[in-house]
Amino acid sequence: MVFWMQAFALCVLGFASVPKDNPNGDNMNATLPAIAVRLNTTDRERIQAHFLKLNPVDRRLRFGATLSDESLIDYVQRINFESDGIFAISDNDLRLIGVVHIAQADSGAELGLSVLNGERGMGIGNALFTRATMHLRNRSVREVTIHCLSENAAMMHLSRKHGMQLSRDGCDREARLLLPLATSETIMLEWLQDQQARYVGNLRESTRFAGAMLAIVQPRAKAV
Repeated sequence: MVFWMQAFALCVLGFASVPKDNPNGDNMNATLPAIAVRLNTTDRERIQAHFLKLNPVDRRLRFGATLSDESLIDYVQRINFESDGIFAISDNDLRLIGVVHIAQADSGAELGLSVLNGERGMGIGNALFTRATMHLRNRSVREVTIHCLSENAAMMHLSRKHGMQLSRDGCDREARLLLPLATSETIMLEWLQDQQARYVGNLRESTRFAGAMLAIVQPRAKAV
């Protein structure tokens, strides 16, 4: 039964992998072009590795300041996985190439997003934003905020693309978006996304294990 549910999820999301504009202006119902996985406490080292790969310019754009390695490590250690949400997209080597941190508060939520240099321009940031807002929408959060530097062109573009209202505060920009109420479609879509992420994650781990075993067996076979 579990296999068929996973297969169904892959089929549905496979046929609907390209985002579509909703004629009613509700882009939150767009399907996701990449597989975003929710992380937990066991993923701290992977999250830390992702942030440490950001160069000084990217660290400043992501955090508003050029944080040192020690500050980034401390930031990751202080993430509360109970109250916050961390979603990420990885490559076939399970390296996190894009991460979004959702910090929730009583009045709404704030997003912080980063994509590794060399992995941009492929819709990763858009997929993470869409997944994050779907997560919030299905949990009755009505407003999401992004704070970024005015020079962060990529985040400004992403904010405008999703209809966020921008305001200026000195050299910073604040973007706000009111989230529509959850629907049966968004709840089902989130469930399907989680099933697909779990299935593909297991497949990648199995592929890496098989590759490692093959690398051990092949030299022995040639020696014989």
